[in-house]
Amino acid sequence: MTPSHHPPLELLFDYAAGTLGPATALVIEMHLALCPHCRDEVATFESAGGELLEAIGPVAMAADAFDQLLRRLDVPVEANPAPVETDDPILAVLPKAIQRIGAQALATTKWRTLVPGVRVLDLPLPTAPKGTVQLIKVGAGRGVPRHTHAGNEFTLVLNGVFNDENGHFAKGDLQITDPTVTHRPLAEPGEMCVVLAVTDAPLRLTGMLGVIQRSLGY
Repeated sequence: MTPSHHPPLELLFDYAAGTLGPATALVIEMHLALCPHCRDEVATFESAGGELLEAIGPVAMAADAFDQLLRRLDVPVEANPAPVETDDPILAVLPKAIQRIGAQALATTKWRTLVPGVRVLDLPLPTAPKGTVQLIKVGAGRGVPRHTHAGNEFTLVLNGVFNDENGHFAKGDLQITDPTVTHRPLAEPGEMCVVLAVTDAPLRLTGMLGVIQRSLGY
């Protein structure tokens, strides 16, 4: 099934230009793996960028330019990454790239329960100071507590389906929410829903849970 909820064109352009942060870039990369339409859009942006580069004259580089580049790299790139091996039943149904990051996370932490039926795994990717990068597993027929947002939230469906006040989101669909949105995502019966969720600010629970959250200073 082809996704029906896509990133805006400006976000795809930023991905093609390499200007997104690691967490948001991962969300877009995973969407592209599942969405031929957006892959074509990115290919168009990259082709246009290549034509622009060809039109620019060469510029002399410093003798130590390559050494400077290496010093700026935060994470070494593996030429031949080892196959992913995981016995985690949640990771096993996800794309290989996410399996690898999830396995790295499980080496130092574990899934934690948010509310009954909902489990969260924090992923080791840099994001905003008060942001999060998480895999969230919602059991079939279960839901995340109703909440709004102090900033932006990117939610990509990797397995299953969820519904909320804004629509129906299946595998590959991307939902982008901000402080104007209040919702309660519910997984459809019959299959667990797993999403990759990236925020740049904390979520704000509503109702009685929100009162408790605020009383604890969150």
